[in-house]
Amino acid sequence: MATTVRKDKHKGDRAPRSKKVGDIVRRGSTALYGRSGSGKTTLAASWPKPMLYLNIIDNGDDSIRDVEDVDVVDITSSEELEEQLLWLAKQANKGKLIYKTVVLDTMSQLQGIFIDELGAKKKLQKGKKAGDFGTLTKQDWGTIAGDLKAVIMDVRNLPCESVFIAQERVFNAGDEEDDGIDALAPEVGTKLMPSVNKDLCASVSIIGNTFIKIKVHKEKDKGKTVRTVEKIFCLRSGPNEVYTTKIRKPKGVKAPDYITDPSFRKIKKIMKGTE
Repeated sequence: MATTVRKDKHKGDRAPRSKKVGDIVRRGSTALYGRSGSGKTTLAASWPKPMLYLNIIDNGDDSIRDVEDVDVVDITSSEELEEQLLWLAKQANKGKLIYKTVVLDTMSQLQGIFIDELGAKKKLQKGKKAGDFGTLTKQDWGTIAGDLKAVIMDVRNLPCESVFIAQERVFNAGDEEDDGIDALAPEVGTKLMPSVNKDLCASVSIIGNTFIKIKVHKEKDKGKTVRTVEKIFCLRSGPNEVYTTKIRKPKGVKAPDYITDPSFRKIKKIMKGTE
């Protein structure tokens, strides 16, 4: 019984095996979302190596061909993904997992795979595709959500960094079920089912929205004004009224509204309060 008093070898006032919270280092988990071409994959490639990049019908690896120590596996079905996750779990259990980061790009495409596979088991009306109104039951959507949440937990629980990439989506804009207030204050988050989006956001320590900031430079050339456009890749990180963002950090550390030319190291410095 836990309440039974007995002699043990532990001495001192602190709990056995306890550590000071400042001395604990845990592997992080991150969700990156944004529009196509806004730098999601390039940012993810700045995470620690060796890296396993799971290309889920996205071909985002085209933008990181010059990055060293990244292994790519193409995923086109839930069976192929399950094979990779089982292998990763076995390697981790044996203490032989060499990867420091696992990236899933994109979760939005993975959701599409689950929808199509479940729809393929049903007899759909001609001209209809899985996911169209009325093609899947509430139970079907629950099954898909459960499968996606299981993937998130399986990857997040690996002893390495995990990065989940998704397209962006606007929630609560013109929702027929709202009271009219949310329609004026839409929320932008990952392009996933609402319940999966909430689960992912709760499971990770970092949520960032990638976007491109345009800066116009004006210069005089032979009496004429020449304009050049500079594209600056950014990541929304601090509290935002519209975009879903999160960085787990000490209370006294303030996260900036956004980070220019973001990278893993810059984000970690912010989390530690050294940036």
